[in-house]
Amino acid sequence: MPHPKIRERALLLILVFILPMVTAEIQVARADQTLVRAETFQLNVGDSISIHSNLLDIQQVFLEGNLTAASVAVPSQYPTNTLLLNASAAGTYDLRVIFNQSSAYYIYVLVRQGVTNTVENSTSYYVSGGSFELDITAYFNSNPTQPFAATDTLSPWDSFTDWMGSFSQAFPDWVKALYLLLAVQFFAVGGLWIRRESARKEGTTQELDAGERAYLWLDILYKFFLAAFVAIVAIMGGELILLFLLRFMFLASITLLSLWDLFVVGFAFGAVILVYLLRFVLEKGFDLKPFESE
Repeated sequence: MPHPKIRERALLLILVFILPMVTAEIQVARADQTLVRAETFQLNVGDSISIHSNLLDIQQVFLEGNLTAASVAVPSQYPTNTLLLNASAAGTYDLRVIFNQSSAYYIYVLVRQGVTNTVENSTSYYVSGGSFELDITAYFNSNPTQPFAATDTLSPWDSFTDWMGSFSQAFPDWVKALYLLLAVQFFAVGGLWIRRESARKEGTTQELDAGERAYLWLDILYKFFLAAFVAIVAIMGGELILLFLLRFMFLASITLLSLWDLFVVGFAFGAVILVYLLRFVLEKGFDLKPFESE
């Protein structure tokens, strides 16, 4: 049976000499192993894939697919630094390119559109040296039969309704309901009032003309926006006051749907100011105020 010291020395010998040698062999094997990267591209017929390197490091090229419809720009001898692939018919192509160089080198892969020759996609690689394999799968699709599809032309009324629908989405539902309720009330009652006054003054010297009717409708519009603005501020302010009282005076923590919306308040205020200025211009500039003396 071996002496324990002999076994310890043998184990120490393995650790000191043999293990570093094995580690070095593994590192050399990893260094010699070829790096492999894969890319997949979707192209149209007429597009091209261009591979370019800053050194003469392209050693081998392998292409699989419908070679009768493919066009590959290859040099007469290798190594080279440029490769171009395009196809005149739809199909799938597998391209394998082997690079090898002792020093560092860069690889650039560009996908160009056939019509405009603009770069649609680009990929770059940096290799510090050694062998590198690039596998590319290219799907060349048929060009669309109608590259420039005709778009439906919208009438001005359709464009306006689309814009109104998009604009109305910025308002909460309760604001829309409030505007609708006030609009029905103001314009229905206001329209009946203007009709009654027009009938009452018809045939007299104070008969309402078109300008005075427009001023009266504008005055109703102003009062409508003013009432909506006051109601919106009252509702939003009332909710804030209620929450303040419950949280800071009664120490009750509740969660309510927040009604505060700065855009809604700003829109309501801006509408009131705009209509008021327009009414002021008609009143002062054109002397339109049919019931001033009454």
